[in-house]
Amino acid sequence: MNFKDRIFSEKEVNTGRQVEMDIAKVVFVLFVAVVHCTIDCVPEEALSNGLPYFFDSVIGGPMIAPGLMFSMGACLVYGRKKEWNDIVRRGVQILLLGFLLNLCRYTIPDLIGYTISGDREMFLSSILYQTFNNDIFQFAGLALITIGIFVRLGLSDAGMLVIAFLCSIAGTLLNGIDTGNAATNIILGYFIGIEDQAGQVMSYFVYLNWLIMPVSGYVFGKRLLRMKDKVLFYRIASISCFLATLPYFLIKIGNRQGMFGEGELCYYHIGTPDVLSCITTAVTMFGIYYFIGRHLSEKATKLVFRIGTDMTAFYFIHWIFVALIVQLFLNLVRGTQLLPMPWILFLAVVITAVSLILADIWKQKIRKGFQKGKDRT
Repeated sequence: MNFKDRIFSEKEVNTGRQVEMDIAKVVFVLFVAVVHCTIDCVPEEALSNGLPYFFDSVIGGPMIAPGLMFSMGACLVYGRKKEWNDIVRRGVQILLLGFLLNLCRYTIPDLIGYTISGDREMFLSSILYQTFNNDIFQFAGLALITIGIFVRLGLSDAGMLVIAFLCSIAGTLLNGIDTGNAATNIILGYFIGIEDQAGQVMSYFVYLNWLIMPVSGYVFGKRLLRMKDKVLFYRIASISCFLATLPYFLIKIGNRQGMFGEGELCYYHIGTPDVLSCITTAVTMFGIYYFIGRHLSEKATKLVFRIGTDMTAFYFIHWIFVALIVQLFLNLVRGTQLLPMPWILFLAVVITAVSLILADIWKQKIRKGFQKGKDRT
């Protein structure tokens, strides 16, 4: 038996829940609030060093969001609804949810803040750009629609990866464009790394630069289905990816280059070398999560799965708390949203805990109640 046949089967033999995907979601849930609170509550110049830099550029860089995108792609293979039209429909839902989130975390709180304080500069100067901000929900929606179209067209795995890789190169080359028109910049900012002179356009997880993450996750998930020896695979793949990634990270972090450089756009407008390192990071972490998962009790495994299924609701809810507490309440009461690091960590822990509880209530009770009502009709 050759080496490949020791790991992979001709048939789909690994069809159950993949604990590494669930743990990747849990890690995202546990860290995302502290990343966002750090970014919002620390002066921009302080994000270049120490604990703020660690949370913003390392944890908030390659460690959580890219792994979530990779996991999202892999999960499509294991989902109950995995036909192309199901994937596209889910993408449209996530895309629309992103705009609803913008209204809830930016537009409405800013209008409330302006009504109370009358401070136009603080609450209204960026309201247009924030309302149409393209964050991870918008990117995820566009990526799912794209993968659904790929499936409908019957593209091979290699074809998908080549297209996504070419998109990454194109996105890297197009970074920094400014059309000089706000509306055009906002629209193009969903697809390429717009950097307007005023620094207003919220051109975050841009489509061309990030598409390769969920696409590579989708292709990885298809291989995972036929994997009969995950222990051997992850020992080889994760260790190899770790040895390839660690020197790259150490050099880039030490020199503050690439996605570890100054300013948020070096990450949101990620270049091809950096996004490829995020893929190797995702495989490395999947291996670590898999071996952790092998030692979890049945109760702990169920908890991990439950948190993972609540993740979309959690992300939505936690952002509303960040907006109401940090961007609205602190500014109205104190005139600033800046906080010392210990208070930031405390606030993040509270937001995470409350958001998890509310997301679980939504998922387990309210949403199920809606679904039962639909089933009766």
